[in-house]
Amino acid sequence: MNKKLISFWILIVSFFGIGFGYSLVFAGNLGEIEFRLSNNLFIDSLNLNKNRVIIKSRENLENVVISGDCGINGKFIQKGGNSYIFDVFLLDKKCEKSKINVFFKKDDLVLQTSFNITKNTDLYLKYIDYSSDKLNSYLYSLEQAINGLKLYSSYNKNLHLDKYDYLSKNRNLSELQYMHNFIVDILEKREQKYFIPVKGSNLTTVSSKLPNAARPYRADYTDGVHEGWDFDTDFGETVVSIDYGVVIRIVDNFVFSDLDKIKKGSDLSKNDKIKNLDILRGNQIWVKTMKGDIAFYSHLDKVYSNIKVGDMVFRGQALGTIGISGVPDKNYKDYHLHIELRKNPYNDNRKLPYSIDEYMSWDWYFKGENEKHIVENQYNIFQKND
Repeated sequence: MNKKLISFWILIVSFFGIGFGYSLVFAGNLGEIEFRLSNNLFIDSLNLNKNRVIIKSRENLENVVISGDCGINGKFIQKGGNSYIFDVFLLDKKCEKSKINVFFKKDDLVLQTSFNITKNTDLYLKYIDYSSDKLNSYLYSLEQAINGLKLYSSYNKNLHLDKYDYLSKNRNLSELQYMHNFIVDILEKREQKYFIPVKGSNLTTVSSKLPNAARPYRADYTDGVHEGWDFDTDFGETVVSIDYGVVIRIVDNFVFSDLDKIKKGSDLSKNDKIKNLDILRGNQIWVKTMKGDIAFYSHLDKVYSNIKVGDMVFRGQALGTIGISGVPDKNYKDYHLHIELRKNPYNDNRKLPYSIDEYMSWDWYFKGENEKHIVENQYNIFQKND
C-alpha cells in the first residue's frame, strides 16, 4: 500500500471513528478469537449487521451457544482443523449501546468478545453538523480509499481459512462503501428545499407573522422579536416534517401553569430570555434536518405517540397537531403553527455535541433582514407541500 493511500486510511479512521480490520484477540478457557471480518456491526444495514468469527479451540465447538447484548445471536458454519467458523447477527434494531458483548458458551466454558455498534441516527447527528465543503472533502477521501480496495470487491461465501487478509479487506471495502453512500445521501438531500409544514398552505406575507416582526408585549422578558413563521390554520390540523431528519427534543406535557415559570425583571440575562421564549413555545418538537438546521414546531396540541426522541423522520411525515399551547390566553382563537428554523453555524472544528441552550441561541433564518427581503426570498428555502 503506497504512502498516499495510507494517509487516506488515517484520515478516514480519525474522521469516522470506526475501527476497520482485525480485532484484538480475547483468550478464554474455550479458546481464542483467531479472526473476524471487522470490529463493527452496522445496525441499519442488512449486510453489515452481521459478522464472521473464527475461534481456535481444542474443544468441539459445533454446538456452542452464542448470546450477548441486544439480542445478539449466531450459528456455526464450518470447521477446519481446530478452527471453527461462526456467523454473528445483531437482531435488535433498537439497540442503544455503542458497544456490545458477545459470548460463546459450551458447558462451563466461555469466550467473550465485543463489537462496535454503528447506528444511522448517530451518524446523521454527527455528519449533518458538518458543512457541505467538509462532507465533500471526506467523500473524496472515501473514494480514494475505495479505489485502493477494489481488487477485493469479489466475495466468495465459502470462507477459506487461508484468506484472512482478503476477506478482511473485502469487509473494509463494504463498510467504506456504506459510509460513502451515507454521505452522498446527506449531500443529495441538502439540495432539496424544505416542505411547508402545513399541507396546502402558502408562506405568509403578513408582516406580523414573518421572522423579525416586533413583539413589544413581551419585550421585557424575551428579546421582543418573532423568530419564525406563523401558519394560520384550523385547530387540530396536522403538522408535517419539513425535511428528513432526527428528532432531538419533544415537549408534550405543557400545562397553562408553566407560564408562571417565566422569569421577569430588569436584570434578566440573555439566557433567561431564551428560556422564557422556550416556555412560550408550549408543546413542541425539534427536528434536526439534513442541512443541520433545527426546526422548532411550536404551540402544538398533540405530539403523535409514534414520534420519539432519536427517531428518523422523513420529509412530509406527520408529527403532531396544531393547538394553542404556550399562548398566554386560554381563549385564544388565532390558531396557527409557529415554526422557527435555526441555522447551523457549521463549526467544523467542534468536537462536542450541542446543548439545548446552544441550539436555541443559533441565529434564525432571515435574522435582521427586512420584510421585503424575506417575502421575496422565503421560497428559496421552502416549497409548497400539496
